[in-house]
Amino acid sequence: MARLWSGLPSLSWINRSTDKVPVDGLVLSGGGARASFQTGALRYLYDRAGIAPSVMVGTSAGSILTAALSQSLDREGQIEALDRVEELWLGMRHSTDMFTPRPWFQRLQERGSEWLALVQQESQRPPASISLPRMGFSSKRSPSAPEVDEDEQVVDPDELSGAELTLHVALTEPKPTGQALGPQVILPLLSMLPRLRTAGGDLSLILRGADASRSMYHPGRVLTRLLDSEFFSSERTRNSGVTVRVSIVGLESGELRYMTETGEMVDRDNNPIPDSPVADLSLGVLASCSIPGVFAPVRIGDDWYVDGGTREATPAEMAIGPLGVDRCFVVVSAPAENPRADSFDSKSMLHILMRSAEILTDEAERDEVALARSSGALVVEPELLVHDAITVDPGLLRINRDYGWLRAAEAHLGLPRSVTSVHRKVIELRMEALELERQVLADPNVEANLLELARVKFLVRDQLELLDSARVPADARSWWADWEPHVEDVTLPPTWLTQRH
Repeated sequence: MARLWSGLPSLSWINRSTDKVPVDGLVLSGGGARASFQTGALRYLYDRAGIAPSVMVGTSAGSILTAALSQSLDREGQIEALDRVEELWLGMRHSTDMFTPRPWFQRLQERGSEWLALVQQESQRPPASISLPRMGFSSKRSPSAPEVDEDEQVVDPDELSGAELTLHVALTEPKPTGQALGPQVILPLLSMLPRLRTAGGDLSLILRGADASRSMYHPGRVLTRLLDSEFFSSERTRNSGVTVRVSIVGLESGELRYMTETGEMVDRDNNPIPDSPVADLSLGVLASCSIPGVFAPVRIGDDWYVDGGTREATPAEMAIGPLGVDRCFVVVSAPAENPRADSFDSKSMLHILMRSAEILTDEAERDEVALARSSGALVVEPELLVHDAITVDPGLLRINRDYGWLRAAEAHLGLPRSVTSVHRKVIELRMEALELERQVLADPNVEANLLELARVKFLVRDQLELLDSARVPADARSWWADWEPHVEDVTLPPTWLTQRH
């Protein structure tokens, strides 16, 4: 969280000297899958505002973009990196592309509802008058227990370095240590599940796996792509001339730390941390994305680190203060006002964890964004929540990307409310159309859905006609004339253009 800020616009520690070449800085917040908004905002800022930042600071998902963009100091090289990130982000189809359940958690999801039903059923029975059966548990899994992915490849971590080592750390499934849990731990639960013969092996796997991995998920295939040498090289960043700071938080110290482009560690005032090891920048990015409980903490030297967003969701203070940028561009993934979420009656544990993280960091992020604005930074942030941090839906990702472009245009050009309200209406209509598209694609013969989809699509067209075509993305016509992206490619022609209603 940003340190106590008075709210006054005068910040004496900002270097306003006119004797040096102005330094442009880019600050990218966290936000999980909502980085789709950031890719759109960056597309506008590079293509229309002509930015070429030489200082980049990122947190969590923003650290991924920071690492990719920082491999080149020149604008063209940064645009090429943005092209690759955008293609990767918009190419996601399922939540498992970002969040892949660990074997223990997968088993819990598979068996949890069954066990809960049995527990509820057994709890309604009168207490048994006979003694509990004797049960023995060995370290062997039962035949029906799931196979634990224990990294079948024989890899010596000491032989790995750089991004390969980071990928090994992220994807290796920790091996549970010690013997299987004994009766004294799980017998009370098993006593209520006498008909579930595999419960002992399953519970042993689940409890030991949770203890060993300390997280429910490991990163999905997106991480593998990000750490591919053709996509990212920490050496390219180290030699590019771009100043980089990736925020992380130490579990032991509780302090905010930053990893630099050279893999060194500094504090929030940009002072080196004594005796801290030099690591590969990719390891810092992995730690910055390690949302507690969702992804495992990352060990760097003797300490463990987690998501920098737990303290600094939008790390503008580092760029504006210690790094002394003159023009700062800040892109935030989440709305300033945390919108009310849908009911959590049937939400998963991941949804609860991510929602809790949003609530905890909301107030801090408001202070950080306010500080950035008071310094004269150009802040791009959404007013509307298109999707949450864990939603991976091709249509919503694309809509959120386009929303980021529009919001960046609003901030850069100072567009009036009469225009920004049309932008918001277009995005809301596209979200409505996307849901109608799903219904039509599921059953193209429902006349009411066809008519409603046509109505909404033509409303999008009408709203776009109110806007200056030079101030919307080049592909804006496709927003009403084509289908939104879906998990499966759509082969059906646009019904609202080909049919008379």
